[in-house]
Amino acid sequence: MYTHRRLTCATPKPAARLDGKQTVVVIVVLVLGVAMALTGMPVIVVAEVLTACGLIGAHVARRAPSAPAGL
Repeated sequence: MYTHRRLTCATPKPAARLDGKQTVVVIVVLVLGVAMALTGMPVIVVAEVLTACGLIGAHVARRAPSAPAGL
């Protein structure tokens, strides 16, 4: 029988855990997806809407540090 041995130099990394802000984002996206699905929207449309909103949010989040301090 094979015994699964790991090399000493290849120790597994601990699992990354979500912080509070990331957890809130995941919960909000899930709630919005369920709400849209319950209103009768097709699953494909729900996925497209959530994807578009995620791409827009990522774009805005990357541009935020370059905004003037007064805004």
